[in-house]
Amino acid sequence: LNWTKEHWTNNYGWAIIVVTLIINLALFPLRLSSLKSARKMQKLQPQIKAINDRFKNVKMNDPRKAEQNQEVMALYKKEGVNPVGGCLPMLIQMPFLYAFYRVLSIAIELRHAPWLWVTDLSAPETLPIHLLPIILVVTQFLTQRMTPAAGVDPNQQKMMMFMPIMFGFMFYSLSSGLVLYYLTSNLVGVSQQLIINRFMPTAAPASVAAPVKAPVKKTVKK
Repeated sequence: LNWTKEHWTNNYGWAIIVVTLIINLALFPLRLSSLKSARKMQKLQPQIKAINDRFKNVKMNDPRKAEQNQEVMALYKKEGVNPVGGCLPMLIQMPFLYAFYRVLSIAIELRHAPWLWVTDLSAPETLPIHLLPIILVVTQFLTQRMTPAAGVDPNQQKMMMFMPIMFGFMFYSLSSGLVLYYLTSNLVGVSQQLIINRFMPTAAPASVAAPVKAPVKKTVKK
């Protein structure tokens, strides 16, 4: 941040944005791999649903439950899908988020450092309404709407809709610089998602072949 501020931006707010852009560009291959995995999961949903329907009356402690998991994992392996691939970019980003939190909490250089309407990047906004967390919530909703949610139960999807609001509460009282970092990451993610959706349209789900019924023989009464 110091180097970027001194050589490029002459402002710590813009330095945070530039460093965040560099981090997100470096993580873009992982995001692309995660999206491809999510698209494959989305395409396999009819087949996974067919497997789950066959075992829907099986209890959790039934040994046949292991057969269901084996069939699903075998399908993943056959199609080359990693079910936890979507979590990898978020896990890798966590150290950067923690690093920014620590830097903005203890770095004396960032005390009273201004950026646009923000008077102190190491503290929450002084405006009556904190604009950065509100914009962050909006970008979180956009990210949710644009990201494939393969295999997620409708009830879970409704619960996920509350996540941006929870993020808004979490970041509302944190330092403006940290909110600016996460907001910039979300905006970059939305832009990348738009580009990916433009050049990688969602494939149609794979259809499940219906069972063939035997022909019914009609008896002729004499």
